[in-house]
Amino acid sequence: MMRHLTQAAWALGLGLSLGLGALTAQSQTFPTKPVRLVIPFAPGGSTDASARIIQDKLSTLWGQPLVIDTKPGANTIIGTDLVAKAPGDGYTLLLTSTAYVVNPSMYQKLPYDPMSDFMPVTMVSVSPFALVTPVASSIKSIKDVLAMERANVGSLAFGVSDSSAALSGHLLNMMGKIHMQSVSYKGAGPLMTDLAGGHVPLGMAAVSSVQSQVRAGRVRILGVGASKPSPLFPDAPTIAADIPGYEAISWFGLFAPKGTPKDVVAKIQRDVATVLKDPEIQKRFFDIGAEVGGQSSDDFAVRVRSDMDLWAKVAKSAGIKPE
Repeated sequence: MMRHLTQAAWALGLGLSLGLGALTAQSQTFPTKPVRLVIPFAPGGSTDASARIIQDKLSTLWGQPLVIDTKPGANTIIGTDLVAKAPGDGYTLLLTSTAYVVNPSMYQKLPYDPMSDFMPVTMVSVSPFALVTPVASSIKSIKDVLAMERANVGSLAFGVSDSSAALSGHLLNMMGKIHMQSVSYKGAGPLMTDLAGGHVPLGMAAVSSVQSQVRAGRVRILGVGASKPSPLFPDAPTIAADIPGYEAISWFGLFAPKGTPKDVVAKIQRDVATVLKDPEIQKRFFDIGAEVGGQSSDDFAVRVRSDMDLWAKVAKSAGIKPE
């Protein structure tokens, strides 16, 4: 009897060893064919730009093409669902924005589960949101915003071009105990045009979206949503200086379908992090108003979970009902 148990244990150990060996070999050889990177936005946007910045270096490192495939529609849901249903082998990846953690609060039912259908790989780039105003505006600071809105509830509105920015503005409402209204625009371009022309008193958008108008002297940053000043505009104050604890950032992150071997996910994370350490790559991100990511998959997973919980709380506070 003991002999049979010993043989069974040996066989089990051999099987586990062979299995682990196969996984290790898989990560060492990955990739052996082109990797498809799905972008759930139209070409030309910030997510597409982030993908193209890392495309060549990552392709060279892998010795295989990184093929960018834009699949826009339904506020990123179409492209995200496509990757959710792709094989978990590392050869189909998703590069998306903070819409990933906002959509569960905006839609009653998604065709995928953002927590169980994906494996977070790493954050590629990050750009804090910023509250901005026309240069000619009498509003000079976050304190002015708080004082004006408290003195005349509903007197101020902020323009936004996406749901992530809208929730960032409502987070300011919630934490600042004010009641500004949001005004939706079809893109950051029209929003910036109206801001520069003084047609809307405030705007909430990622620093990457406002930088050109700020540098042109048409729009002024009242505060950025990072815990520390943005390297792009080091003189701009943080919103947290007047509303302690406030943080709202726009990030672009990489995800793999569920079932992707952990060692393959780890290799992709390491390789992306290596590319993001390249000074040339960092400068290219800086030029579009972003900072590089590259953190571990575990750290990114924590960020995804905490952001999803935060935006659900903000949506409830703002009275936003999922569609």
